[in-house]
Amino acid sequence: MQYFGTDGLDTEQHARQYAEQKGMLYLSPYNDEQVIAGQGTCGIEILEQLPNINAVFIAVGGGGLIGGVGSVLKASNPSIKVYGCQPKASAVMAHSVEAGEILDMQSATTLSDGTAGGIEAGAMTLPLNQAVVDEFILVDEQQIAAAMRLYIGREHHAIEGAAGVAVAGLLASKARISGQNVVVIVCGGNIADDKLNAVLSGT
Repeated sequence: MQYFGTDGLDTEQHARQYAEQKGMLYLSPYNDEQVIAGQGTCGIEILEQLPNINAVFIAVGGGGLIGGVGSVLKASNPSIKVYGCQPKASAVMAHSVEAGEILDMQSATTLSDGTAGGIEAGAMTLPLNQAVVDEFILVDEQQIAAAMRLYIGREHHAIEGAAGVAVAGLLASKARISGQNVVVIVCGGNIADDKLNAVLSGT
């Protein structure tokens, strides 16, 4: 395994260049129509299990997951509220949507390393997020850690920081969604033992 750069965008650009030089296929984790369509199948499953959904909370990095899921849900029922959740330390998509263009922004360290970093220039996810995300909810590191502890304590399995962002977004919005049918997409459990132990101990 090789590591490159200090930001997810650095790594993506290096991987794309490397693939071109070696005659290999580079597959973006978010800036690809088929990847987005595949992620959108989560929306199909949600509607099959909870057809009267009112809102969904989804962690956002490059915007592929929320773009795919949001497109499916909005096509079924435009009144479904789609909330994009990002760490304040790395809210590139939220700020880019607000600006109407992809911004080149530095990200600070965050528990949500799965969503952290920049976005490829010209990414197809920007207009998609503009179309389907009703509101972005930005949460701080304390909120993320508290959400992770709450989820792990109640569900008894580990989640990564990106999943904690979505749970934190839900908790920050609980007053407005009281009594509604709400879904939170818990997007992964890849977290190093030392980071997990720090979250659980509150250090």
